[in-house]
Amino acid sequence: MPARKTYQIKEHVTGNLGIPVTIRFARLKRLRITLDEEGNVIAHAPNRMTLKDIDRFIEGNVDWIEKTRKKIQSKTHLAYIDEAEQRRKARIIKARVSAFLVTYDGKKPNRIFVRNMSSRWGSCSSNGNISLNVYLLDVEPELFEYVLVHELSHLYHMNHSAAFWEQVVKYCPDYKEKRARLRKYEIPKK
Repeated sequence: MPARKTYQIKEHVTGNLGIPVTIRFARLKRLRITLDEEGNVIAHAPNRMTLKDIDRFIEGNVDWIEKTRKKIQSKTHLAYIDEAEQRRKARIIKARVSAFLVTYDGKKPNRIFVRNMSSRWGSCSSNGNISLNVYLLDVEPELFEYVLVHELSHLYHMNHSAAFWEQVVKYCPDYKEKRARLRKYEIPKK
């Protein structure tokens, strides 16, 4: 069993610009920064790195931080739902999929699963099984349909090649616009 990563956390405010940052010191080779769901700065730093070096790095990346914050703030954050609500929504999603498949003239999936996925709207396995995110019920119906068509297209092509996108276009000619709209939603983390 691999050892669990250990790190020390320190709250800090950078020197010149006064940017609040949570620093996670760990056994790392280099410093990197991320932003959490609220846009707070997190520095993942090597154990022996000085606060001065961390400050310099963060303040040197202020433009990236602000750009990323704006992107986070422009997203629609879906509300977390409990397990009972997830089961209820899963039944509705399966019913919608069944109704869609009645008129769909392409390859059909072996099985449909509805799951609470934290970073994907859907997936397709090499066995021909499709998994859909329970939060798809919280987006517009046409975006739900786009994700379904996207995953059904993987039954033909298990990649995102030109042939795959040609398959998607057959059933969803405006997929680019729908894909862009879907990116504006933030799936709740588990």
